[in-house]
Amino acid sequence: MSQNDKQAPAPENDFLNAAKEEERGLIAEFVAFMAENKVWWLTPILIVFALFGVLLVLGATGIAPFIYTLM
Repeated sequence: MSQNDKQAPAPENDFLNAAKEEERGLIAEFVAFMAENKVWWLTPILIVFALFGVLLVLGATGIAPFIYTLM
């Protein structure tokens, strides 16, 4: 093997390869962030916020009388 075969890829190539990859969505990016930084304790908080947001959106529709009877 020659000397060139043993060299690590240049950082520019890593950047170009990353730029060519398909873009991930917002949720996939956030899940990857939580996995990488080990902040899984955020999951229940985000679920509660999402459920609260759904209730707020549904509260402005015709379903509102049925939601208010549940609470």
